[in-house]
Amino acid sequence: MDELRLVDPNILIANPNNPRQTTSGQASIRQLALNIRAVGLVHPPRVRELGDGSLMIIAGHRRTEAAIYAGLTEIQVHVTKIDNGLEDLAAASENMIREGMTEPDQWRAVTRMREELGYTDQQLCMALMITPAYLRGLTLLAKLHPPILHAIEIGRGPDQKERRTLALSSLEEQAAAWAEMFAESVEEGEDPAGYRLNAEDPDDTVNWRDFTWHLRQDEWYARDARFDDALAQKHGVVWTEDLFGQGSEDNRYVTDATAFRAAQEDWIAEHRPEGTLAIETDEYGSPLRPQGYNSVAYWMGEQETDVVGYWLNRSTLKIEERKFRYTGEETVRSEARVVEQTPPPKKERADISGTGLKMIGSVRTLALKKALEAKSEDADPWDLVAGLLLALNANNVHIYGSSGRSPYENAVKTAMEELFPEGELVRDEALIRRHALESLGGFMNCEVSMHSGSGMAAELLGCLFDADTHMPSMADEDFLKTYSKPGITKAVQAHGLAPLNTGKEMRASLLNAVGDGHWVPQAAGFAQATALWAEEVRKNQSRRAKWAAAESRLQDEDEDDLECADPEGLEDVMDNEGGEEVGEPDVMEDEPAEKPDLVVPQELVAMQAAMGGRLEILRV
Repeated sequence: MDELRLVDPNILIANPNNPRQTTSGQASIRQLALNIRAVGLVHPPRVRELGDGSLMIIAGHRRTEAAIYAGLTEIQVHVTKIDNGLEDLAAASENMIREGMTEPDQWRAVTRMREELGYTDQQLCMALMITPAYLRGLTLLAKLHPPILHAIEIGRGPDQKERRTLALSSLEEQAAAWAEMFAESVEEGEDPAGYRLNAEDPDDTVNWRDFTWHLRQDEWYARDARFDDALAQKHGVVWTEDLFGQGSEDNRYVTDATAFRAAQEDWIAEHRPEGTLAIETDEYGSPLRPQGYNSVAYWMGEQETDVVGYWLNRSTLKIEERKFRYTGEETVRSEARVVEQTPPPKKERADISGTGLKMIGSVRTLALKKALEAKSEDADPWDLVAGLLLALNANNVHIYGSSGRSPYENAVKTAMEELFPEGELVRDEALIRRHALESLGGFMNCEVSMHSGSGMAAELLGCLFDADTHMPSMADEDFLKTYSKPGITKAVQAHGLAPLNTGKEMRASLLNAVGDGHWVPQAAGFAQATALWAEEVRKNQSRRAKWAAAESRLQDEDEDDLECADPEGLEDVMDNEGGEEVGEPDVMEDEPAEKPDLVVPQELVAMQAAMGGRLEILRV
C-alpha cells in the first residue's frame, strides 16, 4: 500500500535505470518550475523506500528537478516499500503512453476556466505556461465549424494561417462550403454539412488551401486608414481586433471594403491638410498630373511652392501621396485606352482527380511488371530489342557519357555482372532474356510523376507485352470516389447503365453491376495509348514537314539571289581591285531617289511558315 509523505525533494535519489536518459533542457525545467509555483505539484512523484530508509525515484525525475528549481523545500511523494519488479515497466509506461491534449480539448478547458471559474487570461497564461498569442489561437477555435474542429482533433485540420482565414467567415458560410464539398459523400437523408473526416478518407480529401481560398475575405486595417473615428462612424466602419496581429501595431480591421473606401475618399475630399491637392486617377488607378503641375522627383530638390497631392490606391485602399510643383503649363493628356476584359471561362472539374490518376499509374505499373515477368521464358528477341529502344526514350531514363555515373545501378548493374563476368558475353539465351526483362521492369513505370515516370513509352511497352491482361479490377469504392460527377456519369454509361441523380448512387450502381467481375475503365488501360501515340506521331511528322518545306524555300531563294547577280557588274568590280575608284551612279536632281523596300530576314519568313499563321510579320 502506497503512503503519501511530505519530503524534501533534495533527498530523493535518482533511479539509475530511469528510461528517460536524455536530459531535459534548462528552459523546459524552468517552465515546469514556474507552473509548479503557480498551481502546485499536481502529480506527486512515485518513490520506493530502500533498505537504508532512503527514497529512490520510480517515476517523476523531471518533476523533482523542477520542484528543486522552484525552491520548494517540501513536496508530496507516493512511497512504496514493495519491490515487485515492475518499477522499470511503470517508469517507461508513464513516459511512453503519455499523450498531450488536442487543441480543441485545450480550448474547451480554457473556456470552462474562463467562464465557470473566472480565471483571467494572465492567470491562465502563467498557470498553463503558454503565451498570450497561443491563448488567442485557442480562442480562435470557437469560430470554426464543428467538423473542422474534428479534423484538427484527428490531426488532419488546417494550419494556423488557414484557421485565421476561416475564422473571418461566419459559421454559416463555413457550413455551406463544407456541405457543397461533401454533398456526394453522405448517405441519403444525412446533412453533408455535418460530415466528419475519418481515417479511411484519402489524405487529400480536403485541400485546405483551396477551401479557405473560397472563404477568404480581405481585411482593411486601421493602421492604413487616414480617417478618424468620426468618419469611421459616419460611413459605417466597424472595427474588429486581429487576434494574431503584432503587439506594437494597430490590429483593428474591417472586411467591408465599401465602407473603408468611402471613408478614405471622404478624407481626401474634405479632411486632407489645407493647401494640398486631391489627385484624380485614370481607369487603372494611376494618378493623373493636375493642370499646371509637374511631379517632383527626388533629385529635383525642394521648393517652398511644392505641394502634396493625395489619391486612393484602388488595390490596397491606402492613400498615396506625392509632391507636385506648379509650372503654369497646360497638361496634355492622351485619350484613355479602353481595354475590354473577357472573364475567363469557368474551369470544369476533370473526370478523374489527381489522386485517381496516381492510383491508375500505380496499378498500371504492377500490371506492366507482371507482363514482363510472364515473358521471361519465351519473349521474342526482337520484342526485347524494341522494348529496350522504347526504354531509352522514357522520361525517367537518361543516357550519360562514359565518365558519368548511371542512377540505375540495381538490376542493370547486376545484369552486366552476370552477362559479362570475365568481360565477355555469356551467350545464354534464357539468361539474357531474363535480365533484359528484369532491367525493364526495374525502372519502367507508369507513375504520374514529372521526374520519375516513364510516360508514353511505358504504356506502349505495356501494349507490346499485353499488360492489359494483368490489370486487376478497379471496381472499388476508393477509386470510384476520385471521379467527378460528369466522370462517373460517363463511366456508368460506358458500362451500359443509366445515369442517376447523384455520384454516390452511380458508384453503387456500377459496383453492383460489376459484382465479382472484372472492370477497368478505358482511361486506365494500356490500349488507349496507341491512338494517343499515333496522333502524336502525326503531329511530329507534320511539324517536320513544315520545317523541311521552309528550309527548302530558304535554299531556293538563296540560289535565286546568286543567279540574279550581274556577272558583268561583278567583273567590273574585280577589274578595279587595282586601286581605281568606282564612280557613284548618276542620280537626276529633278528625280528623287527611290526608297529601298523593307527586307524581311529569311529566317523570320521560315519561322512564319513553320508556325502556320500564328506569327504575323508587320512592316513598319
